[in-house]
Amino acid sequence: MKTSLLVSWSALTLLALRGVAATASPLTVLSGQLAHAPQADSVRLQVGSRRVAAVLSPAGEFRLEVAGLQEPQQATFSYGKQRTSLWLSPGDRQHLTLDFPKFDETVQYSGRGAATSNYLARALYRFVFDIPGQVPVPLKHLTPQTTPAEFAQQETAYQQQRQDFLTTYAKAHGLPKSFVRAQRQILALQAAQDRLSFIGYWHYLHRDDTPAQALVLPATYFDFLPLLRLPQLMAHPTAAITPLVAELLGSYSNRLVPNMPLSTDPAELGRLYAVATADLGPTPARDQVIYNLLTSHVLQGFPSVLAAYPTFKAQNRDSTLARELRQRIVARLPFAAGQPAPDFTLRDNTGKEVSMRDLRGKVVYLDFWGTWCGPCMYELTKHSHALKERFLGRDVAFVYVSVRDTQAQWQQVLQQEKLTSANSVHLWAPDKTVANLYQVPYYPSYYLIGRDGRFVEAYTTLPSDGAKTVAAIEAALNAPAPANAPR
Repeated sequence: MKTSLLVSWSALTLLALRGVAATASPLTVLSGQLAHAPQADSVRLQVGSRRVAAVLSPAGEFRLEVAGLQEPQQATFSYGKQRTSLWLSPGDRQHLTLDFPKFDETVQYSGRGAATSNYLARALYRFVFDIPGQVPVPLKHLTPQTTPAEFAQQETAYQQQRQDFLTTYAKAHGLPKSFVRAQRQILALQAAQDRLSFIGYWHYLHRDDTPAQALVLPATYFDFLPLLRLPQLMAHPTAAITPLVAELLGSYSNRLVPNMPLSTDPAELGRLYAVATADLGPTPARDQVIYNLLTSHVLQGFPSVLAAYPTFKAQNRDSTLARELRQRIVARLPFAAGQPAPDFTLRDNTGKEVSMRDLRGKVVYLDFWGTWCGPCMYELTKHSHALKERFLGRDVAFVYVSVRDTQAQWQQVLQQEKLTSANSVHLWAPDKTVANLYQVPYYPSYYLIGRDGRFVEAYTTLPSDGAKTVAAIEAALNAPAPANAPR
């Protein structure tokens, strides 16, 4: 299952709103035997936020007990690096058998409640794992040439196959009607998630386009949202549906702003509130998705957050969200365009002390990185060389601050990867003091600083962003120095 974005509207929150009472329920048991299973830690079962584990016997047998299960829901069984999904209801006594080398092909359940889990095992193998010879998953076969209309058509056909399979299997195996209803809701939510995820995939596939392209969606692309009846689902959540609703809300920013970033037009957020209210109603979830959208722009896209904040303050009804967003804005303000970049002094790879003040008069492209950081090394070895060469002989200093490295490791990588150049400054930070001074949220983090020592853009674009980064540096070079430049 995909990992959702950070969303406070979590499964536990929804269940709390529902007021689920902890009442006595029969013990739920999953036992089983794994043939030809390798030695591993333990067998594990996750049901919602609850996890149980047991040791696999030398004969490959196990028994897992879940007490207090209140309602039917999907669970995940795992051992080693393999996992599968099953459906558990209070009081079930299911028995799992499989041949570990052919894990997904041989999953089989027996006992009370087995029919629903066998359906999930067959459906996953046929429709979700994207196994050759089975039904291809449209989202896993996108190309730069795939249009939104083509994907929507493929996804509709794919989901219809899944619905038809559910209908046929239910008739053949006597699946409970309540389970079939729940699965139809789950399939509809998964289809909606795929539609929203496509937007992110499309931008990723077109990240190197020059000039950059805007995604143009058909007018009917989001017509699936009213059919989900999200306000009703949120008003009456279940353990089976809640995680999928939370995941969908985590991707909802793609619905609001298919082409990031958010506009700096102060009226834009009012329009987005209207869209979210139509989809979600005047609910806490609506306020949460707007909050998610704004917080995702605090680092990159800060001017749009400042423009939108008055509207958020007027329309938002959640005081906790309002306080948290204000705190994020206040923390970000010292790094807004035009604010002075903090000064610091570190030693370079030759042992010489270098301070930011020494670089006044040049545009500084500042990179916080580490040899231990894969994305950092990718940017440095695959893209930074070309960017530095582009501005060689001009008033641009590329400053690299190594964090959480030993001096020996840092010096070794500089030499091995040939990272030094005439227009680069390589500094070693003995601790995280300077990184904390710049509120580095992740690695690598880049800052563009003007000739006057003031921020042009904190958390700016990466070397791999190509033309965008070149244009930003060019604009900083051509910008007139303000009269109040710090001395």
